Amino acid sequence: MYYIPTVLNNASILITGANGFVGSRLCRKFADEGFHVTAGVRKSADLRLLDGLELEYRYGDVTHPDSLPEMVTGVDYVIHNAGVVKAKKPETFFAVNEAGTENLCDALLKYNPLVKKLVLTSSLAAAGPSEPGRPRRESDPPGPLTTYGESKLAGEKKLLSYSDKLDVVAVRPPGVYGPGDKELFALFQAVDNHIRPQIGSMSRRLQLVHVDDLCLGFFKAVTAETKSGAVYFIAEHESYSMKEMIADVVRGSGKTAIPLVIPGALFKLIAAASEFCFKAVGATPMLTREKTRELLASWEIDVSCAREELGFVSQIPFAEGAKQTYEWYRAEGWL
Repeated sequence: MYYIPTVLNNASILITGANGFVGSRLCRKFADEGFHVTAGVRKSADLRLLDGLELEYRYGDVTHPDSLPEMVTGVDYVIHNAGVVKAKKPETFFAVNEAGTENLCDALLKYNPLVKKLVLTSSLAAAGPSEPGRPRRESDPPGPLTTYGESKLAGEKKLLSYSDKLDVVAVRPPGVYGPGDKELFALFQAVDNHIRPQIGSMSRRLQLVHVDDLCLGFFKAVTAETKSGAVYFIAEHESYSMKEMIADVVRGSGKTAIPLVIPGALFKLIAAASEFCFKAVGATPMLTREKTRELLASWEIDVSCAREELGFVSQIPFAEGAKQTYEWYRAEGWL
């Protein structure tokens, strides 16, 4: 049974990684809900996505424990959203996503032990893909496919090790999309150029989450009565085949598109070549062999736990969200 307070007068929340795509939308959501929002950012952070919001800024870096005391002091709730999704070296993933989580928990225990709740932004990548015909559940043994996924799982384990000392919850979103997203932009760009990419098996199934639905899920996770150590998938309640999703993007664009078929084996070769070329010039590759394992897998999720315990139900079906996102890209000149 879940309980959402109708009024949270003067409640304060710290959101780390507040300047990014998801973090900035979380700041807007909680400000709209009447929270005093503190944006936890690094001093070098680009703050343009936070323009126009009434926020308190506190500067710190989760990989530098001595920068955290001032950041965490005196807030009622914390969403730990800071993390790394791309890195040149594997150890960077763990330094930020695992050790950074531990550093934040330690800082809260020492400088704000009465914090009401800490919610971690984890990832479906920590859990791993689903088996055909069986959506993945939170209770399933994890099987991450990438170093990123392994580091997010390690961060979860660090968080849950504090569950007897702090009230902690982990949220595992799948791929997040919506206005301002850069991760799925290449798909919309291809469709805008009249190309309908068909990579690997188009029957594999996925669940994504619109960024506004994700923020709603976080609001529920923060304000509901939850058991310390709980883990929740937050995603759209429907899954789609890749064929259906591409068709929704094409319809949302209002354009015609020619199929471009790329078998899975060829896609892996392209990724290997990309990885080699980027590393040769010292850059972080956009597409890696590890990443292809995720992109070619199925990612179906059972979201009943979030519905029953948090009262979360997604509001934005992919067809609607894809059209909205495409129109935003066009309006902002991205396409």
